[in-house]
Amino acid sequence: MSQNTLSIQLSMDEAKRVRDVLLSFGWQDADINNEYIALRMKNEKGSVVTLYTSRKIVFQGKEDFTDIVQAIQGENTNVDFVSHIGVDEVGKGDYFGPLVVVACFVNEESAKKFKDIGVGDSKKFSDGKIMKMYEQMKDYPYYYPSIVSPEEYNKLIKETKNVGVLLAKQHSKVIEEGLKDLEEKGIKCDSVVIDQFSNKESRVKDELGELGKEADFEQYHKGESDIAVACASVLARGIFLEEMEEMRKEYGFDFPKGATHVIEKGKEFVKKYGAEELERVAKVSFKTTRDLVC
Repeated sequence: MSQNTLSIQLSMDEAKRVRDVLLSFGWQDADINNEYIALRMKNEKGSVVTLYTSRKIVFQGKEDFTDIVQAIQGENTNVDFVSHIGVDEVGKGDYFGPLVVVACFVNEESAKKFKDIGVGDSKKFSDGKIMKMYEQMKDYPYYYPSIVSPEEYNKLIKETKNVGVLLAKQHSKVIEEGLKDLEEKGIKCDSVVIDQFSNKESRVKDELGELGKEADFEQYHKGESDIAVACASVLARGIFLEEMEEMRKEYGFDFPKGATHVIEKGKEFVKKYGAEELERVAKVSFKTTRDLVC
């Protein structure tokens, strides 16, 4: 099929439906670099859709967009939501604090509930906003966290000698825990989506357990465009912030987040508690450690 361009003017209600409909068809969020663009998404077929602030929507690609347009216009209400698990991690790039990996199961009902409270990519929200959402989500029974303390992280990184392998094993762990729990409770789940963290696509697949290998498995960059991954992202961030607060109370010390502007506070910590204590609060395999103890 040759390149197909389709342009439609949407109503307010139709414009509000665009993202959810496209997500249900497997589309992903794309970068926006224009103030007049409200939404841009793409799919694996190379097609692109752009929704302008004027509510004009433009589809471009070598495929038929009829079903999608009908769903957006409310003419096709049979777009099935596939219940699935989403996985994301927080703390991978933070020198201080734990690594937190969460798998979260959502069905159509819970997905709507989480969208209504504003769940999205945790990196786009302030800590205060994250904690407000986390308070509304933390009693949800179908998420499965793994909290890797700095001390455990340092031990595991010595064993694996590779951050990607360590992450893959943690992803596999929470996926397997989630699928096992759902199976035991009689809840059907055959699909898993992760936010891709490695250029080696088989990284997580190689580590999957028995249940994980039987599930439909997807991974892509900016996976937070998927509601289950977004939920996992917010939950993981909330847990990470709780753990950081516990460390603050234990040491009476304000640990900075991130890894680029931590040297001054890190040296302050070493002076107060000694370099050996870094093993309990920091990921000492980071190059940052050399700057603190030299």
